[in-house]
Amino acid sequence: MADLYIGKKFNAADKSLGDRFFLDSGDLTTHGIVIGMTGSGKTGFSIGIIEELLKAKVPVIVIDPKGDMGNLALAFDRLAPEQFEPWIDRDEAAREGKSVGDMAKAAAETWAKGLHDWGIEAPDVAAYAAGRRIRMYTPGATAGIPINLIDSLAAPGMDFEQNEEELRDEIDSIVTALLGLVKIAADPVSSREYIYLFSLIENAWRNNQDLDLHSLIAQVANPPIQKVGALAVDAFYPQKDRDGLMFALNNLVASPPFEVWRQGQPIDIESWVRSADGRPQLSIVYTAHLEDEQRIFVTALILNKLKTWMRKQPGTSELRLLFYMDEIFGYFPPSANPPTKKPLLTLLKQARAYGVGILLSTQNPVDLDYKGLGNMGFWAIGRLQTTQDQNRVKQGIEAALADAASDISFETLIGGVQKRVFLVHDIHRKKPELVNSRFAMSYLRGPLTRDEIRGLGEGISGTAAEKQALTSAASPAAHAGGTARTSTPAPAMSPALPSPLRAKYLDLRGGNMAEAYVVVKTAARYKAGGVASDEVKRTLAFRLAPDMALGELLDQEPIEVDDDRLSGELPAGLMFGDLPGFAAASDGAKVIERALRDRLDDRLTAELIFDPVTRKFSNLGEDEAAFAARLGGSAGVSAKRTALDTKIAKLERDIATKREEVKGRKFEKWLSVLTAILSNLNVFTGSSKRVKTTGMGSVLTKNRMENTAENRREALEAQLKELRAQREELDAPETSRFERRTIKPTKTDVSIIRYDIAWVY
Repeated sequence: MADLYIGKKFNAADKSLGDRFFLDSGDLTTHGIVIGMTGSGKTGFSIGIIEELLKAKVPVIVIDPKGDMGNLALAFDRLAPEQFEPWIDRDEAAREGKSVGDMAKAAAETWAKGLHDWGIEAPDVAAYAAGRRIRMYTPGATAGIPINLIDSLAAPGMDFEQNEEELRDEIDSIVTALLGLVKIAADPVSSREYIYLFSLIENAWRNNQDLDLHSLIAQVANPPIQKVGALAVDAFYPQKDRDGLMFALNNLVASPPFEVWRQGQPIDIESWVRSADGRPQLSIVYTAHLEDEQRIFVTALILNKLKTWMRKQPGTSELRLLFYMDEIFGYFPPSANPPTKKPLLTLLKQARAYGVGILLSTQNPVDLDYKGLGNMGFWAIGRLQTTQDQNRVKQGIEAALADAASDISFETLIGGVQKRVFLVHDIHRKKPELVNSRFAMSYLRGPLTRDEIRGLGEGISGTAAEKQALTSAASPAAHAGGTARTSTPAPAMSPALPSPLRAKYLDLRGGNMAEAYVVVKTAARYKAGGVASDEVKRTLAFRLAPDMALGELLDQEPIEVDDDRLSGELPAGLMFGDLPGFAAASDGAKVIERALRDRLDDRLTAELIFDPVTRKFSNLGEDEAAFAARLGGSAGVSAKRTALDTKIAKLERDIATKREEVKGRKFEKWLSVLTAILSNLNVFTGSSKRVKTTGMGSVLTKNRMENTAENRREALEAQLKELRAQREELDAPETSRFERRTIKPTKTDVSIIRYDIAWVY
């Protein structure tokens, strides 16, 4: 542990200075608060502590909402006037009637003498300046190193189940801060926006998937989760309501002033703490230029990243890092719960075990939650504005005096407080002391502007590459052990679409740049001469050019799409073109649907084949041979074929019967002839001269019957031949009878089954 020279003991009775006052660096692991009204010297007192820590090679992270802490970069190794001159207030010099050079010379002399009086010389300042490294971060601006907040939702790289309470606290702060940026109240119980965003981030982190604001916005529209609590997503938060949140977040990201928030480096506590050359690093996050909601957002993200980084460190009793915030008003109030409060309270309760100290500053102790004050072992109390402020700290100081058996009252001690004099209460010391803070090695010239931050040089305010770096180019953050993060990127998401449109993906060209198309599945009937076709289903795609007007959508020829090739799974590495304004708007789906219903019938004109025999239309794109074959296999033709088969079978049976009948008639006829011959046998032998006519009538009758049976058989065979011809015609219709007709369906004959946006690549 190091002894930090922060001042000298002060005697209130004669206003004399006593021995040097040293603070053990390890005492700051129990955290601290510096309290004092404007002009009390609390900024100088805090800067002195930070200077001593950097000399002791303890890194420091500073949140600077006022702009004063940039003065830590103004430690001049020679204490020469020309080093002070760029930082002289020209307006002040003019008011005093002095030149800038004279003012610089006076400042140099004041600093040299002031430091000398406290036992610090120019070589000491030079050694201090050379031994530390300073980096200035300016979220939302490029004066210093921008912070890329788009990449600040990365998975923490910790087991969610084992760290559920802590990580849920982190998500709570992130969601509350994010909703604050878009002016939406974030209530953990009643706010659907809060609960929904919380669920999306938790789902990603549980699966160790990184998010950024772009992918989070896409998930708002197309959630990867099915339920929120016990309800389906659409029941809990209907799509049309989700669109409002989606567009609010998208407007934030798309707004030109927010563009700079996409530049720079992601929040990476490891790189803020450890410089590449091993020097202790002071990382100052300048937020003086931001609005209140933006400051809260940035600070909450940093606090949560710090908390996550801290839990990856091994335990220690030494001070590993100090986190300092200059002016805590509004970030840790007694009653309200801004997203900075919970992580700050967690750090105050747990950071000691990891060697992380928290030092806060405020003008009024009533601005601080009493739980936080109770977790602080180091108090530095300067001049206070009100009796209420004094009463807030009085109880703690009186308890410390009682423990030390001191006969000095709180009123006496607080009465001795004046500019740069602080009542110091350290639980590691026997009793409170009055301490006059030492002269700061840094030139305390007041708050820095963004232009002045640029003037600090690339070593502090960042190189051009650091200012312009984007998330995609940022290297993965490393954890304390030096290995790369193991979290995986969140699933790629296509641009958000207005409800109820869903993204589909179609590989036509095998590229990686996707263009948007409206894909519509239709069903239409074509009518001509009182005959209607079967329902014809088609899937058509109309290109959505970025600069297209709505009226142009259906002027173009669509492409025919195979429904089976449309996928709901986004391919990796796909980039996306822009949507036209009418399609990206919140009512884009309704606008597209109206256009389809008004003009889709114009794009469905088709040439069909008509069969006048069966009075059937072909399918779209069906040729004559296929149509003929299909007609042969249609249900109506099949019924006719079955009926013909039945008739043919019956005729074949009847003909077989008639053939047998003809045979029988022939036999009977010849039998009658034989009988007649036998009856006249004696005529042939000469025994009788008279011919008998017995049996001749029967022969004639039998012959007539035979002829009749033969005629009937021939008639049946003729019928059979005709039926068989009809049967063959059903199996293979003659295509020469087909007619080609060009038909446009009416609007009433066109149905829209579904429509979506397909990204064609």
